[in-house]
Amino acid sequence: MGRIRLLDEHTVNRIAAGEVIERPASVVKELVENALDAGASRIAVRVEEGGIALVSVRDDGCGMERDDALLAFQKHATSKIRDFDDLLAAPTAGFRGEALASIAAVARVRLTTCEPDAKNGTRVLVEDNRVEAVEDIAAPAGTTVEVAELFHALPARAKHLKRPATELRHIMRAVTVLAIANPGVGFELVHGERTLIDAPPGDMRERIGVLLGRETARELVELDFESSTLSIAGMLAKPAITLRSPQKLFLHINARPVQARPLAYAIRAAYGNLLHEGHFPVGALFLTLPSEDVDANVHPAKQMVRLAREDAVCSALRQVVEEVLREQALVPHLELGEPVPALSHAATAGTAVTAGDVAMTATAGVQAQLAVEQTDQTLSTSNLPGMRPLELLDDRYIIAKGPDGVYIIDFHAAHERVMYERLRLQSQYQRVGTQELLEPLSLELSRAESSALEQVLPELGELGFAIERFGASSFIVRSVPALLAGGGPRRVREALQEIIESGSMKSAQERHERLLYSIACHSALRAGDKLTLAQMEFVIREMASIPNPYACVHGRPTVMTITPAELDRKFKRTGF
Repeated sequence: MGRIRLLDEHTVNRIAAGEVIERPASVVKELVENALDAGASRIAVRVEEGGIALVSVRDDGCGMERDDALLAFQKHATSKIRDFDDLLAAPTAGFRGEALASIAAVARVRLTTCEPDAKNGTRVLVEDNRVEAVEDIAAPAGTTVEVAELFHALPARAKHLKRPATELRHIMRAVTVLAIANPGVGFELVHGERTLIDAPPGDMRERIGVLLGRETARELVELDFESSTLSIAGMLAKPAITLRSPQKLFLHINARPVQARPLAYAIRAAYGNLLHEGHFPVGALFLTLPSEDVDANVHPAKQMVRLAREDAVCSALRQVVEEVLREQALVPHLELGEPVPALSHAATAGTAVTAGDVAMTATAGVQAQLAVEQTDQTLSTSNLPGMRPLELLDDRYIIAKGPDGVYIIDFHAAHERVMYERLRLQSQYQRVGTQELLEPLSLELSRAESSALEQVLPELGELGFAIERFGASSFIVRSVPALLAGGGPRRVREALQEIIESGSMKSAQERHERLLYSIACHSALRAGDKLTLAQMEFVIREMASIPNPYACVHGRPTVMTITPAELDRKFKRTGF
C-alpha cells in the first residue's frame, strides 16, 4: 500500500488557517477587508478578552443572499476574481476566498447577513468547518460575523496566544492600518464596554488626526505626483514628528496596505539628517503602479508585495519626498504646556534679517567662528521666514519676532547646521578651506585609537586636515579645516576624539557624512557664548541662506514658534 495519501478537507482547512489566522488580529483584518470589499460605509468591530473570547465585525455593506452565505464558507469561494488574470489585477482587499473558511476551521462562527432590499436575512452557524444551522431571520442590511473561542480545538495554538492586552494592541494596529487606508469609511473599535477607536468618515488629514493625534495632523505636508507609470499621493509629517521605527509610516500600493521596507527606507533617506539617526517620519502614502508590476500574492496575509521595478520606484519616491520637503517651511509649532523636544547642548531689537542681507562684522571673541570661507558655488536658500532678533535667553536661545509670532532658535543647533552645509558644499566641489596651525598639535593615542584614526586619514585630508604619524601611537596635526580653526586647539582635539570614537561605518559615504557632522558640530557656536545683537542677526541670516535650516545634523530642531493665538489661549484672552 502506498505511503502518500490525500489529506481530508478538514485537515487541509486547518493547515490553511495556520497560515492566514495567526491571532485575533488576523481575524479582525480578514473580516474588515471583507466588509470593505462589500462596499461598507461604516464598520464596527467589537472584541472581548483581546479577541480571544470574541471578535465581532458588523458592516452596512451589500450583504449576501442565502446561497452565497453558505458558499462563503467554502475554501477558494470568492466574488472578487474569476481567473489568474483577475488575480494579478485584483483591486479588492481580499481575493483568495480563504478568510471565512480559514476562520471557521479554528473557531465557532456565526454569520448574519441581509441584502438591502431583501425581506429576510440569513444566519449561518459554523463550527470546525461544519455548518451546524441555517435559518432565515429579520436583519438589517449588511453583514455581521461573530467569531468565538478562537483556537478552542487547538490547545497548542491557543497556548501561544499572548495576554489579552497584547492581543488587543495587535487588533488596534490592524484596525488603524485599515482605517488609514480607507478614510472615507467610518470605523469603530470597542473592547468590552470601552470605545478605543471612533473614526467618522472624513479626509486623510482628519483621519490621521483622530488616530495619530492632532499635533501630527497639524504637521502634515501633502504629496501629489503622477507620471505614466507611477502616482504618489498622501501626507507625511514634518521632521518634528518622528518614531524610532516605521510603525506609523503607512504605505499602500494600489490601495492595499503593505509592509515595504525598501520604500520606508527610501522615504527615510529623503529626510536625510533632518531626522535623528534611526528615526522615521510619520504619515500615509498611496502609490499606484501598473498591475503587472505588482505581485500581491506573496504572503498569506497579503501584507507584502513584490515590485517588478523596485529600485526605480524607490528612487522616484525619494526624489518626490525631497522636493516636497524643500518647498515646506519646517518650523515646528510649539504649544505651550506640551513637552518640548529635548536638546542635548546645553540686547535690544534689531532689524529683520533675510537671506539677502549684507554680511556683518562679528565682534572679537567669536569672529573666527562666524567667518565662513565662501566657494564659487552658492547654497540654495530656504523659505525660512524673516525674523528680527530681540534677546538672548540663558545664553542658549535667540528670541526673535517673525510673521507667525515669537521664534525660539537654539543657536548652537542652527549654527551647526550652517557649518555642515558650508562644509558639505566645499567638500562636494573640492574647495575645503584649510588653516595651518601656528603651533602643530600633538595627539597621544592608544593603539586602538591610533588604528581608528589611521583608517580615516585619507578622508580627513580631503576635508582640510594635515595629520602625520609621529611614533607608534602619536600624531601631529599641522592644519585643520578653516571652519574649525577659530575654536582653538581644544575644539580640534574634541572633534578628532569624536571621530575616533564614532566606530566603523558601513560605507564610505556614511563615514564621510559622520566626519562632516563632527567637524560641523565642533565648529559651531556653543551654548554659553554671549552673542551680541549683530551676531544673532548673523546666525538668522546664515540659517536663511541654506536649504534645510530646520534641524541640526543630529536631527534635533533648530527653531520653534509660538503663535499669538497660542498666547491668547494661555492668557485666556478670548473674543479679541
